[in-house]
Amino acid sequence: MKKVWTYFAIGCVVAIIGMFFSDICGDFFNGMDYGSACVLGIGMYLCVVVVTCTGIIVSKISSKPNEDTPEEKEE
Repeated sequence: MKKVWTYFAIGCVVAIIGMFFSDICGDFFNGMDYGSACVLGIGMYLCVVVVTCTGIIVSKISSKPNEDTPEEKEE
């Protein structure tokens, strides 16, 4: 149960960072209206989060030994 709360807390922190990033992009892209700039900012943030999470998942999967290939037993 402790892991669930840890991942929940990490998710809340990531969501708060996303809101701040979206707000910063709303101010940074001042040639656009604020709402469109915020949508662009949250889209960029989601791209970074998805790529990061995919990299973490792939690294965890590839680090596990493959169960299909039998290991050589030394006698």
